[in-house]
Amino acid sequence: MKLLFWIVGLPLLLAAGFFAVANRDTVAVSLWPFAETLQMPLFLAIAAPFYAGFALGAVIAWGASGRARARARETSRRAAELQRENEALKARLDQLAIGTSPAAAPAPPQRSIAGEPPVFLP
Repeated sequence: MKLLFWIVGLPLLLAAGFFAVANRDTVAVSLWPFAETLQMPLFLAIAAPFYAGFALGAVIAWGASGRARARARETSRRAAELQRENEALKARLDQLAIGTSPAAAPAPPQRSIAGEPPVFLP
C-alpha cells in the first residue's frame, strides 16, 4: 500500500507543484450572491475548492461511520465481558479438578447470547 502511495502520490504532488509555480498570475474571483470580488493566484482559485471538498467529504464520511464505530465499541465491551467470564469458568473448572468443594466457589452468572439478565443456576 505504501508503494502504491508513492507510485501515484508523488507524481500527483509534483504535478500540483509545477501547476502552482506555472499559474501564479492573479485572477479576479467573484462569487455570485456576494458583491465582493476576490483577487487571488490562479492555482489557489483552482486548488482551494478541491481542498475544501476533501475536508467536507472527510467530515461527512466520519459522521456516516458513527453507527459502525458504536457497534465496534459495543462488540469490544462484549468480548471483554465474555473473556472475563471465560477466565472465571476456567478458574472454577480448575478448582473442581483439584477437588475443592463446589460450594466454596461461587457460580458465575449464566447469560444467554441475546443479552438477557443473568440466571443463576445451582
